[in-house]
Amino acid sequence: MHVDALDEATRVVIIDDLIATGGTMCAAVELISQLGGETIECAVIIELVDLDGRAKLSPVPLYSLVSFHEDEA
Repeated sequence: MHVDALDEATRVVIIDDLIATGGTMCAAVELISQLGGETIECAVIIELVDLDGRAKLSPVPLYSLVSFHEDEA
């Protein structure tokens, strides 16, 4: 991402296919923050709940279409 891609008025929604441990999405939130933007929400298709990636994103809200627990796999 270019350093001038965002400014302080930029509000971002991050959309991804999957959240597991939350590392990738957390890194994206941090990068957006370093460039002066604000992540207002994250959205995924699938959330692997038992890996607790949602906790790493707090306080950014996370919306998931489908949530899987380990005992459902």
